[in-house]
Amino acid sequence: MNLFLIFLTGLTTGGISCLALQGGLLASVIANQKEQERENNTGDINTSSTSKDWLPIVMFLGAKLTIHTILGFFLGLLGSVISLSLGLRLTFQILTALFMFATAMNLLNVHPIFRYIAFQPPKFLQRIVRNSSKSKALFAPSILGLMTIFIPCGITQAMEVLAINSGSPISGALIMFSFVLGTSPLFGILGFATTKLSEGWYKKFTKFASAALIIMAIYSINSALLVINSPITLNIIFSPIANIFSNKDISNPTDSVIKGDVQQVTIEVQNTSYNPNYIRVKKGIPVELTLKSNGVYSCALSFVFQEYGIRTALQSTDVKTFNFTPVNTGKYQYSCSMGMYRGIMEVVN
Repeated sequence: MNLFLIFLTGLTTGGISCLALQGGLLASVIANQKEQERENNTGDINTSSTSKDWLPIVMFLGAKLTIHTILGFFLGLLGSVISLSLGLRLTFQILTALFMFATAMNLLNVHPIFRYIAFQPPKFLQRIVRNSSKSKALFAPSILGLMTIFIPCGITQAMEVLAINSGSPISGALIMFSFVLGTSPLFGILGFATTKLSEGWYKKFTKFASAALIIMAIYSINSALLVINSPITLNIIFSPIANIFSNKDISNPTDSVIKGDVQQVTIEVQNTSYNPNYIRVKKGIPVELTLKSNGVYSCALSFVFQEYGIRTALQSTDVKTFNFTPVNTGKYQYSCSMGMYRGIMEVVN
């Protein structure tokens, strides 16, 4: 176990991957803070101090680091027993997307009802800290930081598998701590940069943040729909247009290899794709599907083939085999658990 390598993974690809999925939560923290400051200071948002700017970011990242370290401890202690099911992960992913969308509507003042989306401390806590102006700055970012445990990016999931395989609560905690610590600088830099926007840029930031939140919300919901093989996704709706401008030739699927009474299919799990990504098998003949990974650290390790009930998390270098018999013709999608990397298995007569 190389903790420094894990830290570097978080600092580079992990930070970018997590920011794409969880950045909306941090953006909502900053956006709501800016809105509150603007209201409290009657439009002047330049009165905030550096310490106040950093406070919500530190609370968000601190809560995120703490909860993932605790998760790593229990993953190492109890193994996959406590890992969240795919359905629960997708539920939280969709709920988070709806939260980001509602935050965007609040920033754009679409309707007063969206003001209620901002997290508030419970009333008994409000009474305790009613003399402290930092109550909101502490509570909301902390809650959102804790929520990130329910929407892990693909590389985070790979690290969770690594924590499980460590077989040690201390090792599991160190793995998750090192990785999440590595992702923190990118989150911190982006968050702090947005707090330093002048009043002249505030309206532009609000529109930009709202647009970004809406895009990320749509992306998250669409990814969840892709994972469950929904018949209605943005990919299906816009596929005719995409095919016109695409240079990729997907008209030649890879046929299965029939040996005896079984048709064999091998998928190479890569960092940014599945190879092949278009497979053709025959109806009614048992399929032996083999997944192979070699030095992979990405969402692709979390493989989902909803049609045939296959959900598995591969190790960085691993081989797993699954057996099923296709009974209906058609095209069925397999993907990573985030819906980022996908492929199609076509069943023919």
